[in-house]
Amino acid sequence: MQGPGSKWLSFLPIAAGTLGLDQLLKRHVMENLEVGERVRLLGDALALTHVPSVGGAFGAFQSWLPGAQRIGFTVIALCAIGVILSYFRALGSWERGTAAGLGVMLGGIASHVLDRIRFGSGLDSIHIGPTHSNAVPDFSLADIAIVLGVATLLVELLATEMAGRAAERLR
Repeated sequence: MQGPGSKWLSFLPIAAGTLGLDQLLKRHVMENLEVGERVRLLGDALALTHVPSVGGAFGAFQSWLPGAQRIGFTVIALCAIGVILSYFRALGSWERGTAAGLGVMLGGIASHVLDRIRFGSGLDSIHIGPTHSNAVPDFSLADIAIVLGVATLLVELLATEMAGRAAERLR
């Protein structure tokens, strides 16, 4: 068992680091790439791109007016942040993996809401595949963080469930 503050050591630095890295990458892209431009990083596998993201995931809310999008996404993000914080609060101090998953999600969501408030839209900065191809949608580090956070929570949930079942079998 770890000290009482250990979940915080997995949560806050990861949330802040995720937010900071995503914002730094987006700043670099905004300062160095024209809108729509793609610059290869790893041949035809990975590129930086500068693409404003008007809608939400999978194009949701694209038909909304920009002001409504800003308000809607901010409200949704603040609700998600509230859920993350309440879930984090209920964690035991030893639940560092779950705290890390929640932290990376918080950083990604916070970065998205910051973009919406500051710019009125998100910014996709990563492109997978040849620069001339649109086979895979562009995305940001914040998107990756949210997906990794959800995956971490699922793995933690499954591991906990499996451990509980194994303990029941031993009784």
